[in-house]
Amino acid sequence: MDPTLLTVLLFLSVIIVLFVSVPIAFGVGIVSLAFGYFVWGPASIFILGSQVYSGMQNTSLVSLPFFMFMASILVRSGIADDLYSAMYLIIGKVRGGLAIGTIFVCAGIGCMSGVSAVGVITSTKIALPAMLSRNYDEKIALGVIMAGGALGQLFPPSILAIVFSGLSGVSVGKMFAVGLSTGAVMVFFLVAYIVVRCWLDKNLCPAADDSMMGHIEPKERVRIYLRTAPSVLVVFAVLGSLFAGIATPTEAAAMGAAASLIIALILGTIDLKRIFEAAVEAAKQTTMVLWIALNSLLLVSVYSGIGGDEVVRALIDSLGVSPGVVIGVMLATIFVLGFFVDPIGILFLVMPVFLPVLTALDVNLVWIGALVILVLETAYLTPPFGYNIFFLKSVAPPSISLRTIYAAAPAFVLIQLVTVAACFTMPGIVLWIIY
Repeated sequence: MDPTLLTVLLFLSVIIVLFVSVPIAFGVGIVSLAFGYFVWGPASIFILGSQVYSGMQNTSLVSLPFFMFMASILVRSGIADDLYSAMYLIIGKVRGGLAIGTIFVCAGIGCMSGVSAVGVITSTKIALPAMLSRNYDEKIALGVIMAGGALGQLFPPSILAIVFSGLSGVSVGKMFAVGLSTGAVMVFFLVAYIVVRCWLDKNLCPAADDSMMGHIEPKERVRIYLRTAPSVLVVFAVLGSLFAGIATPTEAAAMGAAASLIIALILGTIDLKRIFEAAVEAAKQTTMVLWIALNSLLLVSVYSGIGGDEVVRALIDSLGVSPGVVIGVMLATIFVLGFFVDPIGILFLVMPVFLPVLTALDVNLVWIGALVILVLETAYLTPPFGYNIFFLKSVAPPSISLRTIYAAAPAFVLIQLVTVAACFTMPGIVLWIIY
């Protein structure tokens, strides 16, 4: 059968599966096996099996369970709560300080967890009541939490960065490095927005006075700082060992997981039950990622086997479009899919289609990785289906309606898009850190 027709049918089948709400891992796997059998017959079992086995040998994926375990330990030990308390003590008296502090705390939690949900849920439980009780504008408070939580996708050890590294062949260390630079740009725009809004309307984010801050004994202040410092040092040690080339991603992740556990045990903030829960949670998350990866590799194998990559490349060549247009189409596709498809699944579905084309166009894949993750982050807080909207709603007080959360999102989505535009038009602000 004609490769072009097969490629079109393959894409249509995947789209239909996604829209009928079949879980992506199962749906993509079923479509891939069906097409494989149609094209190669019974031999497809051996053809696809060997290719999937080769793909799963990627060593970057080995670091995933360690990073996830480290994140679970840091969060379950209450260190995230202490991190917010420390930031509150430092910056709480500044106008808009709690909102700015929440952004920095979310960035810190992102460095500890590598996922968005942890920052959103933690900040909703801790920061939202603190801001609302101090007369912060409701929309700003909600928007800051959604946007700040999304930073977990950018800052290392970002799970998305690890997955992109495995798909593209770019080193994990470089992806983590550009995650820092891209995250810093995002934090800058978010903080600038808050500062400007507070300057224009001083009632939106009032500064906290001594009575609002409450009386905190010096000993309690020292305790908060001391409890927070070790975990921050662990994160810096893990990232530093990666950037310096001292440790591989797997070694750094294992070191971080072990150090986090030891610190939590020394501080007495975790017990055997919570350790077991953290291990189970890490195992579940790792299994989910690997299952999606396995079934997505089936799709990639079929796509390549029927000549789909050549069909797409020939189409782009015939249109004569510039690399910028190709990147724009890719980012738009990812943005739309981000409304209703898991971001890890999006990477496995979209990147095998575009990576060969971008490689042929000699585009910097590290820069592409930063843009892709940034767009996925933006989709996380875009109504009506952004993941962070529902993460926030799940733990917000009943008085906070979904409509209110929707109303809070657009301004921060716009900031995200401004950041995407800045990183797209000025690659240097992303790539300077690795050169």
